[in-house]
Amino acid sequence: MEHTAFRCLECEIISVFPTQISDGRRCLECGGYITDFGHAKVYGKRASKMTIDVEVNTKQLDKALKKAEKLAKVIADINMEINNLGGE
Repeated sequence: MEHTAFRCLECEIISVFPTQISDGRRCLECGGYITDFGHAKVYGKRASKMTIDVEVNTKQLDKALKKAEKLAKVIADINMEINNLGGE
């Protein structure tokens, strides 16, 4: 199957489409108009599934959460004191 490369006239991204179904296409990135850039060769097939492993260090997030919990308790204590002063 032959492919054609196109360059977007707005964002200049290059997209590749099968030549037989490339008429009327728009830029995949911004939806802008594309112009024929030349023949393209596609190597291999596109993967239909992808797995990504992500490892996240949450130490800083855990510290921030503990500080937020302490702050919420302080605010609740202050609110209780204000309410007690108003009731006297």
